Amino acid sequence: MWLPAPLGEQESMIFLDPARFFRPPYVGQRGWVGVRIDGRPDWAVVTTLVKQAYREVAPPRLRAAVAAE
Repeated sequence: MWLPAPLGEQESMIFLDPARFFRPPYVGQRGWVGVRIDGRPDWAVVTTLVKQAYREVAPPRLRAAVAAE
């Protein structure tokens, strides 16, 4: 799964856990991060990453709705 990551997060995620995270082709140079979900992913971590990624790209009104959740 490929997700937009906050500025500077991609490198640290890949460095700390290269078995789970990778730099995807095409969008990796723009800060996106790949997350391996095959095997036994920690779904709580995946959920957090998806919410964080949505906040990166969502319009302000929708971002506020997620933050209120």
